[in-house]
Amino acid sequence: MLHARPIVVLLSVLIVLEGILFGVESGSPLSTIKDGILVGFLFVLPALLLGGLIFIRQPWAVMGAVIYSTIALALDLATVVQEASQGSPRLVVLILVLASSLVNFLIMIMGGRCMLTYQPSQRPAESHQSEYRSSSSS
Repeated sequence: MLHARPIVVLLSVLIVLEGILFGVESGSPLSTIKDGILVGFLFVLPALLLGGLIFIRQPWAVMGAVIYSTIALALDLATVVQEASQGSPRLVVLILVLASSLVNFLIMIMGGRCMLTYQPSQRPAESHQSEYRSSSSS
């Protein structure tokens, strides 16, 4: 997991960007369920992936970040198209969504690089199977 540090930084930046964007967009009426789902997708899921990368250091956390950023990039691009097609697009929203799109794209690139260069010997913890084999053979 040599290249996971930039992904941690990018996920942190993404959470901050989405927080600013959510604050700008907070004037739009959403139902409680839709608001909860949006908050979960924008903040809880990246925070869980960030925690997985920092504390667990497993390769599936990087793959989860790549999958998340792929979906978020598609949503960002749909938001750009929707905002740009309005009669008077809000420039602040467009800039924040484009910045979020760029960060999501970088997470995809660096996460893919991290997964492609991953070596199983880089795992921080040993498997418990070796302990069971050594104790059963004694």
